[in-house]
Amino acid sequence: MFRTRAAWAAIGTVALLLTGTPAANAAEGQAPDVRWAHSVSDDLGTLEVGISSDSAITAIKAHIVSAATQQEVAVVENDAFGLASGTPDNGVWRTKQPLDLPDLGSYTVRIETTDADGDHTVDNSAGTLAYYVAAVFEDVRPDRTEIDTDHRQVRVDGTLKGRWPGTRELKPLADHRVDLDVDNWTENTVRTDAEGHFSGTVTVNDAVPVQAVYRHDTAHPFVLYGESESTRIGIRQVATRWTIQAPAQARTIDYGQEVTVTATLERETPQGWVPFEGQSGGVLYEASSGTHWASVGYFTTGEDGKVSFTHTPWETGTFRVTSHSDDPFIASASSNSAEITVLRASVFTSFSATRTQDRGVHVEGLMDFPDGWTPATIPVHIQYSRDGAKWTDLLTTEATWSGSGGHAFSADIADARRGYFRAVFEATESFRGATSEVVKVRR
Repeated sequence: MFRTRAAWAAIGTVALLLTGTPAANAAEGQAPDVRWAHSVSDDLGTLEVGISSDSAITAIKAHIVSAATQQEVAVVENDAFGLASGTPDNGVWRTKQPLDLPDLGSYTVRIETTDADGDHTVDNSAGTLAYYVAAVFEDVRPDRTEIDTDHRQVRVDGTLKGRWPGTRELKPLADHRVDLDVDNWTENTVRTDAEGHFSGTVTVNDAVPVQAVYRHDTAHPFVLYGESESTRIGIRQVATRWTIQAPAQARTIDYGQEVTVTATLERETPQGWVPFEGQSGGVLYEASSGTHWASVGYFTTGEDGKVSFTHTPWETGTFRVTSHSDDPFIASASSNSAEITVLRASVFTSFSATRTQDRGVHVEGLMDFPDGWTPATIPVHIQYSRDGAKWTDLLTTEATWSGSGGHAFSADIADARRGYFRAVFEATESFRGATSEVVKVRR
């Protein structure tokens, strides 16, 4: 320090000789700024100080004062510090070794510091040294990482130690309370033995983390909070399944016809699949087009696990039976029935076939779709039979809306022979087919 000051004095003399300007007129230096002083978070016995100045810091002295007695218990001289990060004029200094203090507790840190310009600062409340024992957990492990509905108890074992600030030595913490937390809530509190070991059991009711935690205890005021790594406990769910008894096979019905759906919910057990009572759920009817669905009903299964509903489907689709439990140990289940094809009615309300003067036949008629829906296009096939038994397609025309009378169609057949004529609408995915009355035409 003395050599540094001499060097700066020499530099000032040289400047005076070269410029002829008195050194006393140079700008005054800025005093060092002690930004903070405190314990290193993961090494509580080590003191670190943040200082900035307009020139390099050349001296640091820390006075350690007991917060309880206000008595100075130690002085840390300049050689004890090393630059941990930053630069000499704006950096963080740490003590090279942990401080050796007589007692655990909280200490006020007073800092004296000087920079290369000779500027000096004294900060009597630079910060606090937390000279406490840090709680450290070792080998914390649950006896299982997966539970099921019949085995929800998890035993947690581990060791609690303390890291002493003056030596960094790890020592067992005997007769200390350890909280066993499930999903961040304390479910059990145990005490360590003479070697710091602990063991306890918690009940786990969901897929959640389990963790050992040391919290502040007035019986041990100088041991700080600590926690182990958490272990997530998984759930092995009870498998469930639906068996649909009806409709068991695909079937076709007329629009407006009722269908009964019957199903049984079962759960898996070591003895096999058995009916599952008391489970809630619902039944939907889902259109095969994927654009519509309707609620059929809600249920809670009885002792036999069965549910049954009657529904009138509005279009082709399937029944979907679903159950869901609030108990995370019970798996959800769903199943779809065989497909129900719903066909709407079509009918010819009139049909005629008459001979024309040019020896042809003129046919015309009307169609109706009484269930409310109408095909996008309505192709009508005009058929001919010589004997009224074997029929042949002559032509296809299209029925179109004609007002209140329905959907009308007509066609002319040239050089038509005598025989029988009729109109046919073929079934589609949504409509049943229809055949008109038969008309006999003579020459």
